[in-house]
Amino acid sequence: MNLSLIRFGVLASLGSALATTGYLSVRPLTSWQALSAALAGLLTLTALGHARRRTELSDHLRVERQLRSAAERKLTDAGIMLNRLVAQQEQIKAYERHRIARDIHDDLGQHLLALKIDLTLLHGSTSGVLPQIHQKLGLVSNNLDRTIGSLRTIINDLRPSCLEEGLRAAMTWQLDEFARLGAATYQLEADASAFDDSHDGALDALILRILQEALSNVLRHAQASHVHVRFTRDRTRITLTVQDDGIGMPQQAVPCGCGLTGMRARVAAHGGTFALHSTAGAGTRLALALPLACAVVPAQ
Repeated sequence: MNLSLIRFGVLASLGSALATTGYLSVRPLTSWQALSAALAGLLTLTALGHARRRTELSDHLRVERQLRSAAERKLTDAGIMLNRLVAQQEQIKAYERHRIARDIHDDLGQHLLALKIDLTLLHGSTSGVLPQIHQKLGLVSNNLDRTIGSLRTIINDLRPSCLEEGLRAAMTWQLDEFARLGAATYQLEADASAFDDSHDGALDALILRILQEALSNVLRHAQASHVHVRFTRDRTRITLTVQDDGIGMPQQAVPCGCGLTGMRARVAAHGGTFALHSTAGAGTRLALALPLACAVVPAQ
């Protein structure tokens, strides 16, 4: 029904009511009937206005829902793309680590080894003949040994050779190094079958890198005397928990440094979850879970 026609009918009814009643003084019954008809028209007009308003609001709400749904899809797509970029970045980093470690081992390592052999022969030839030179060559040889040891540490950091012996051996070696450097004790708790199905080299490397970063944070910041590491694996996921008994930190002071950001990004790229809980005086707990069937989202 056209609203202008309704308005015209209402005004006509009101005019008829007033003209007929003489301000409600002559024919009261007919006057009240005319006035009721006019009021009914007003109510109809109001109801139609509310109905139109509800329709407009419904349309507006539908448009907002569509826009929100589109925004959520774009956000999800952006998250997937970000995970792919992080995964590709990790692959590039892994390749570069392997390349640099190989070049150092094959080039610099071989030169240092040849230098060590020549120095050893020279050191032996001066024994009892030139004692002062013999002593100096001994000091140089010791410094060269330390240099070779440092070089091996750098190569191992770039490409953990301990992973060649399995994830259990790699984690144990890393914890032994932590205990040696930090004078702290540790406990490694793992299910009997936690390391049995460890055949994913990329996933094992990810776990070891995160453990390295977590233990490095404990050494630098926690002032802990003991660290408890729990590692579990089932048919769908693996979990890693690192708990220390250090000084902890207030909730509002939980850091978001590059190390933690990197760990979160690596875990997210593998479809996992990462959580950090810390309380002042009560230590810090780092926990992550990685789905076994997810791996890195493949690029399309």
